Amino acid sequence: MNQWIMTQTWEDILFCHWEAEPDTIQPLLPPKLELDLFQKKAWITILPFRVRHQRFHWMPEIPLLNSYLELNVRTYVKYGGVSGVYFFELDANHLPSVLGAKTLSLPYRLAKMDMLQKNSEIIFNSKQQFGSGEFSAAYRPSLEAAVPVEPNSLSFWLLERYTLFTDFGRLLLRGEIRHEHWEVSSAEAAINKIALPYLDLPSVPSLVHYAKVKQAYILPLKTVGKV
Repeated sequence: MNQWIMTQTWEDILFCHWEAEPDTIQPLLPPKLELDLFQKKAWITILPFRVRHQRFHWMPEIPLLNSYLELNVRTYVKYGGVSGVYFFELDANHLPSVLGAKTLSLPYRLAKMDMLQKNSEIIFNSKQQFGSGEFSAAYRPSLEAAVPVEPNSLSFWLLERYTLFTDFGRLLLRGEIRHEHWEVSSAEAAINKIALPYLDLPSVPSLVHYAKVKQAYILPLKTVGKV
């Protein structure tokens, strides 16, 4: 594994996927990024989850800095023949992580969040503190065992992504994340609120996945071009 700079454990991860028309998504991207399509359709994914055991390489976990909630909004892109994801939002309820991530050129925003568990149901609420983004959902994972996603399937195309792209000023940056392949189960998800200032999504996703836990290793960002 290339030298990672940070590791995190993600818990109770919900993937809500929406099929979208490419013409509605492409204008939202930096000019040099190309939409990655599955059967001529673009996709948007919203992921709420909990971060635990965050630490930097060669450092122990630091109390009050190692656990928080996060919400990601992403789409699927290509650059230079490499497929990856582009994040419209990376929201968290942890100011030190938000400020630290901004120094790494990632578009994090501070949000008020909570995640509650009632029996088998997980309730997640997020509202940006300095923006209009909002998301609220209740989800119930399937009792079936998590299984690997099948190669060449839509689920594989959506989940098995290990590269991210972000823009910083006029620079296009590329980052890598390493973890074991996804094993997911189905889930029931009721979205009570979804508000994105740049995109209108219906309240019912096209597809939903759930993963209980995943440890990830984050590599440094590198400049790959100009936007």
